[in-house]
Amino acid sequence: MNFWDWWLPNYTCQACGQEIQHSDNPYLCTRCMNKLPIMSEATTTHYAPFRYAEPVRSMILSLKYNDNGLVAKALAPYLAAIYLHCIQKQDKTFIIVPVPLAKSRFRERGFNQSLLLARELATYLDLPVRDDVLLRTRKTVIQKHMDAATRAKNMQGAFAVPPEHVTDVRDQNILLIDDVYTTGATTGACRDALRAAGVADVQILTVATVGNYSE
Repeated sequence: MNFWDWWLPNYTCQACGQEIQHSDNPYLCTRCMNKLPIMSEATTTHYAPFRYAEPVRSMILSLKYNDNGLVAKALAPYLAAIYLHCIQKQDKTFIIVPVPLAKSRFRERGFNQSLLLARELATYLDLPVRDDVLLRTRKTVIQKHMDAATRAKNMQGAFAVPPEHVTDVRDQNILLIDDVYTTGATTGACRDALRAAGVADVQILTVATVGNYSE
């Protein structure tokens, strides 16, 4: 997160940039809150509060490429609401784990947007965040223009639980956090690595969903 994001109070909407007059969310104006593309369709693979459409799309891009930590603050309450409504009722205690970046990509950006989301979510749920129990073992090709099958092949074996942390996750329940769910290739590869390490349950929670919501 940028220093100014932390130090200065927020007065502007993280979606449209306009000054916030009165709003239930200190990081979004009422107009943009009313335009949020709420995810009403049920999925069988993951949970998400939004469809990948405006203004959420622009907010995610700002978070992902501009290190805009205020966007994570704006989105965290909606992630928390989905957890409390859909996941917590399973009567399990979860550890929050963000989808990791490759080391080279982390060096380029200087941050992991999924970790920013995970940390903000944790402030609402009082759950531990572990960003050391799941690592990306290799840099993968950018998947923007790949179909589902190619994405799955690209991500196969790209994640692992370090041997020294296997006992930390064995028999635990993991809440896996990412920004966008497209085909599930990335989060699916993460889930496979966690299950191989003996994790009891993996629930996937993302900010937004692209495409076929029942995939």
